[in-house]
Amino acid sequence: MLNGFIYLLAFFITIPIFATWLTYIIISKWTRHPLRAVHFAVTWTTPLYVIAVIFIIAIIFDVNVVGIILALLLISLAIIIMFQWKRNTEVLLIKAVKLMWRFTFLLFFLLYCLFLIIGIVQRIFF
Repeated sequence: MLNGFIYLLAFFITIPIFATWLTYIIISKWTRHPLRAVHFAVTWTTPLYVIAVIFIIAIIFDVNVVGIILALLLISLAIIIMFQWKRNTEVLLIKAVKLMWRFTFLLFFLLYCLFLIIGIVQRIFF
């Protein structure tokens, strides 16, 4: 049972696009609200993209970037909070974290696609 769960988790980390699609399909059938399903899928599959990008970078470039990514995420949250403070003079941490989380999804989704293409090209030609 535990091995099956580990294999499923490894599959979803390796191919997080499938996890996002599957989460979207399940939630859209359950709630019948497609926009809510998109938000739910983005929220819950963002860590899979972050982990996948960390592993792809480690495989392609042989570099450990966990600390750098955590620092960049904290810096981006600080920048969002500063903009929120300058604009509204009231900081809503939940709103800032949601914005950072969605930005993280977009960034790591694009990085995943880019590094996936780089990895495939590297394995074919080099």
